[in-house]
Amino acid sequence: MWLTNPDSSITLAIRALDLSNVIDYEIGKAKGFKSIGVVNYYRSNFSEALDYFNRSLLVYEKENDTLGISNIQSNIGSVYQTTGDDPNALKLFMESLRNAEIVNDSLRIGTAYVNIGTVYKNDDLTYDQAIENFDKSIRYFEGINYGRGLASAYVNIGELFLAQEDPESALPYLNDALERFREVGFDPATPLNLIGAAYLKMEDFANAEDFYRQALASSVEKETKLEEAKAYLGIGNVALQRQNPALAVSSFNSGLEIAQDAQLLREISDAYLGLSRAYALQNDYGNAYEMQQKHNEAEDSLRNSKYAEEMSQLRTVFDLERREQENELLNTQNKLYEVQIEEETRAKNLLLIILGLFLAIIAGFIFQYFYIKRTNRRLAIERNRSDEILLNILPEEAAAELKEKGHVRTKEFEEITVLFTDFRAFSVIAERVSAEMLVKSVDYYFKNFDAIMDKYGIEKIKTIGDAYMCAGGIPTPNTTNAEDAFNAAREIVAFTNETEWNPPKGIYPFEIRVGLNTGPVVAGVVGTKKFAYDIWGNTVNIASRMESSSEVGRINVSENTYQKLKDSHRFSYRGEIEVKNGMFLRMYFADLEQEAEPANV
Repeated sequence: MWLTNPDSSITLAIRALDLSNVIDYEIGKAKGFKSIGVVNYYRSNFSEALDYFNRSLLVYEKENDTLGISNIQSNIGSVYQTTGDDPNALKLFMESLRNAEIVNDSLRIGTAYVNIGTVYKNDDLTYDQAIENFDKSIRYFEGINYGRGLASAYVNIGELFLAQEDPESALPYLNDALERFREVGFDPATPLNLIGAAYLKMEDFANAEDFYRQALASSVEKETKLEEAKAYLGIGNVALQRQNPALAVSSFNSGLEIAQDAQLLREISDAYLGLSRAYALQNDYGNAYEMQQKHNEAEDSLRNSKYAEEMSQLRTVFDLERREQENELLNTQNKLYEVQIEEETRAKNLLLIILGLFLAIIAGFIFQYFYIKRTNRRLAIERNRSDEILLNILPEEAAAELKEKGHVRTKEFEEITVLFTDFRAFSVIAERVSAEMLVKSVDYYFKNFDAIMDKYGIEKIKTIGDAYMCAGGIPTPNTTNAEDAFNAAREIVAFTNETEWNPPKGIYPFEIRVGLNTGPVVAGVVGTKKFAYDIWGNTVNIASRMESSSEVGRINVSENTYQKLKDSHRFSYRGEIEVKNGMFLRMYFADLEQEAEPANV
């Protein structure tokens, strides 16, 4: 009813609120505030929506209504996300999920997962987490046959494929979402706009404009300002592709006016960018420059300097909480298994005693003696074997803590150095050589890399396909981690070059790239059936970017690592690489073959 008849909805909500005040019905007041907030949200009156949602939250908290708190936290998070404040949105969605799990409400849990996924899909580094959360939401919604939730999940998955420049994969999800939106009475402008965007990426401009105009008509009818602004921007982008700058300017200005009234920061930024391109197409470079400046200012407002740090911290805390919950569940299951084993052992011993009594007391004692001795010997062998396996997958310190306490505490490290390697053109090589030769070659290289890590006290973290990841200064912190990792990197390059020149029989000579970065991380043990020691944080992402931006046979280091090594080794400055949010990172090549002056930047 909020979407089909908002005026009636708000009138009824006000009446319900007045009645609740008369009879002093607190939960009725909370629901009334929430209903008024929802109508204002769909009308893009976000300040009013936030005000009423916060009033509702205060009442629910006063009444200790955990389910109501979860619901309102979700609504407040949606306001923050729509207005471009992803860090606060993610924080509210995570709190909503925790409260929903306390009362085990499938609808609210599924809604929280789909909301968390929508935040993750705004960053290309967290697309995998977005899909993971959408999949979880679908499982919960299917379990309760909740059509609105499924519609929301499918439209978000379609939008994620669009962000990955895969409109062909996006269209089936968006068409399915469009059907579901119409079935449950949602404003279909959302999937219509996204279908228009898919056709625009496929350069089918006729269909793109048609769907954008359908979205415009629906959003005007339903008074959904966000989708109305997006529809105008979509029509403007189609006009740009059709070399129609006049229509583009008109459409972008219409979208800008709506976005400014509703305080839609993302759409304001996109409108300025579209106007800049449209004016440039008209050779009106003065206005084009002015609009570009306004676009830059809007982007700065949308994502300030603390944005990436806040989002990374929130994601790390959330992921670690999920993993700790999984480990706690595993420990509980292990305890139950131990109890079951104890009961079975008691029953078995009792049976042996009874049999022994039947045979003879002396024979029973002798049998029991040899049985216990043999069992202890087996247990000792299995215990030693388990210890060896555990030390192969976890650092000694972590393995000892896991055996003693049943879990491993998450630890923060202020400074470690992460090393990434990768074989050039591995996918192409994999198609050319036999599977046996490929696996034998990778095993040959990685075994030698392991030996180098042992030599320099570097902790191997994991291998992913042909990528090798390790870190110095962990699990035991030290001040030599950058030097240790760099020496290991040089020896890896030297070994790989030697193997390339003189490859053993049956070994394919790979070429390698190496990247290093120094900084803080969070480390811990994750997994339910298979334990794994792993590290997280922006330091790891930057190390990976250093490797992918390196060249064959070269060691590419970040500014952080360079500052640690510049007095003892030679480097050449090679420029900057752009990362998310318009940030740039400096990079340096290690001069391995000849002496050079320190980089002068």
